[in-house]
Amino acid sequence: MKALIICVTLATFALFSSCGDDSPTSSSMKSYKYTGYDSTGQKVITGYLWIDSVDSSTVKGSWEFKLVGNCENLGPQIGKGNFDGVKNSNGNMSLNLNPGWIDNNVFLIGSFQNSYYGGDWNYVGFPGVINTGSFEAHRVP
Repeated sequence: MKALIICVTLATFALFSSCGDDSPTSSSMKSYKYTGYDSTGQKVITGYLWIDSVDSSTVKGSWEFKLVGNCENLGPQIGKGNFDGVKNSNGNMSLNLNPGWIDNNVFLIGSFQNSYYGGDWNYVGFPGVINTGSFEAHRVP
């Protein structure tokens, strides 16, 4: 009976401790907690970026963001998807959250270091920049 109680307790602990954060993890991915702000500095988006690969100049990964504030014209950056990007030797990185789209794109343009990526997001369509704001993404240990 004592062994059964210990097993149930450990199983319950494992279940609840794994539910504390909804970010998927993988040893091959680097996870970043993302926060996006509108042009006035109000938080409007939270979520995660998962960087799968970074080589000398290209970046690939996925993202999942949700709306947490009130802002119009955010473009297709609510939901989830894959991104492609480029990085230079100075640490600047630009990600396209909607690769393969000719219009209706969201770009994250900023400075990248091992534990931090921050800069500006731009929602761009055929007319040009439709909306812009800032973002920061901190590496999840």
